[in-house]
Amino acid sequence: MNSMVRFFQVVGLSVAGLLVGTAALAQGACVNDPARAHELRVLDEIQITELMERFEVVAAPQRLHTLLASLVTASGRLQQGPAVHLLAYEDKDLNAYAADHGMVILTSAMWSAQEGLSDDELAAVMAHEIAHIEGRDSLVEACTNLHRMGQPTMRMDDARDRMALEMFNPRSTLARAAQQQLHAQEHAADVRAIELLRAVGRNPQAMVSVLAKIHGSTPSALNLLMGSTHPALRERLAKAQAAVDAVAKSGFRPSELAPTR
Repeated sequence: MNSMVRFFQVVGLSVAGLLVGTAALAQGACVNDPARAHELRVLDEIQITELMERFEVVAAPQRLHTLLASLVTASGRLQQGPAVHLLAYEDKDLNAYAADHGMVILTSAMWSAQEGLSDDELAAVMAHEIAHIEGRDSLVEACTNLHRMGQPTMRMDDARDRMALEMFNPRSTLARAAQQQLHAQEHAADVRAIELLRAVGRNPQAMVSVLAKIHGSTPSALNLLMGSTHPALRERLAKAQAAVDAVAKSGFRPSELAPTR
């Protein structure tokens, strides 16, 4: 599921510079090519279909749809689309995903009484996924990998298979570069989520608390496989807390954020 975008898995503040180098490599013909975006969407929809065949699709509580709608409205970057929809499935593990074409996917554990996540924390999870959609992070990642491999015309499914193999090779320079990009995207998504939380009147500190709760949970086999796509928890919490502190100190409200309705 690595490119759908990673597990709970924003652009802004101090970590934005981490993305400049890698994103710039991918901002050429590939990222701006509608055919490439469509190719990735087809792959993502296949993954989503397979996921929904394995798990029972469930209705998320209405309050989650309301939270998501408020966050999308606050995103000036999404005013021209894509439309963002919420999909959920039954699972005991805390997971969330995003697809560039406008899909946020949650497991039912997210709103279970056992996990006890607050509405602010649930908003933080969805804000993080919205941030990935804003940045078209899956497409940027895929195009950058094609650039790194020197294979700009390679099919994306073939490139994905190649990178999956590279991730198991501890000496792979391709894998190290890809991991660094994924980590930067995750840090940036956390920071952007903090901006969005503030814009809709939610507590930005929820970003830090929900990261600690999710990454402190017992990992599933898939979590273990995909752990390398996410930064170390201590580092991630420290950067998220620094972003929360910066927002609190400055009263930061980015001009690109549309006012909530």
